[in-house]
Amino acid sequence: MQGFDVVVGLDVGKSFHHLYALGSDGSELVNQRIDQSERVLTETFAAIKEYGSVLVVVDQPNNIGSLAVACARRSGCSVAYLPGLAMRRAAGILPGDAKTDERDAFVIAMTAHSMPQALRAMPEENTLRADLIALASCDDDARCDMTRESNRLRSHLVETHPAFERALSSDVTSPFALKLLMRFGGPWGMRKAGTGAVMRWARAQKRPALKLLERLLASLEEMAETPPGAHLREEVGIPACTRRIVELTAIRQDIERRAVHLLKDCPTFQLLTGMPGVGTKTAIAFIIHVDIACFDSASKLASYAGIAPKTHQSGTSIKGESAGRSGNKALKNALFLSAFASLRTDLLSREYYDKKRAEGKKHNAAVICLARRRLKIMFAIVRDQRPYRLAA
Repeated sequence: MQGFDVVVGLDVGKSFHHLYALGSDGSELVNQRIDQSERVLTETFAAIKEYGSVLVVVDQPNNIGSLAVACARRSGCSVAYLPGLAMRRAAGILPGDAKTDERDAFVIAMTAHSMPQALRAMPEENTLRADLIALASCDDDARCDMTRESNRLRSHLVETHPAFERALSSDVTSPFALKLLMRFGGPWGMRKAGTGAVMRWARAQKRPALKLLERLLASLEEMAETPPGAHLREEVGIPACTRRIVELTAIRQDIERRAVHLLKDCPTFQLLTGMPGVGTKTAIAFIIHVDIACFDSASKLASYAGIAPKTHQSGTSIKGESAGRSGNKALKNALFLSAFASLRTDLLSREYYDKKRAEGKKHNAAVICLARRRLKIMFAIVRDQRPYRLAA
């Protein structure tokens, strides 16, 4: 991030950006507003390139900033990203307290010029990574929609028959439960059809969850009176939610198939998924968010991911460590879920987790410790391009 002739701070916006360029001596070279236009951006960056090597720093690398980043790269400029929290802290150090696009661009440029260690490197774009980012974005949207729909479904069921919803528990979005709700509408529809008809339908299914069905049928006897509006919920609300959940499930499965197809020839993907507890989504998150060349140690990668402890010390009176609250949230979530999943499939992960619990750590803290330990292994696997194997 050092050794550039020009540092450009770009406060991005939907319709226009504000650009502030500093020379290597800190002098102002350019201070202007530019349109969100490929032609204008390309011409602007080409003009700035006449001063020498250029580093363009943005406060939003995706969405409204993606065109500016692409144009900067095509113009031969290096690109970096200044996180919002670091930008706000830098703004508090510099004189003035106004909030304008011009000052934001100035803050970005000054921070990049004076404190380049605050910047985050942005790996060079390639077709595979861009495709994976697009698929991951679609999957995130579908996952959020599924969560909303499952919550709506639970709400309908609670207002219709609380005991029935309680009996469903975590199986509310299981394939069998969704088929059951689409067929009968809900608890009152099942009661109207009768136990015999429900059981005959269940036995005709490929994988009937008979124990779950027995729980649901038993819960029907806990209510005798139909609440107002229950029939309409079973005719409209519940079927709509179940159909949407089935549709979103199919969308997510299709996204995963596409991602696996894209990565069939990617050695990093094959190496990562060979490690217990690392599935398709975890490997994709690692490939998207981690450029291994940017980290010379696993500890720095753990700090970037937000799973390294944060030390607090002042003389001898204040000392301690706490969980980090910063870092790459998407990568942190993927590593946490991977570590949690490994507890069921990997004996070494379970032993390490139990050890941390025995030391007095709570569940989440123990899983974070496990995630950091596993990240060290993933770092070594990708760095050395060697498959996971147990120690002799």
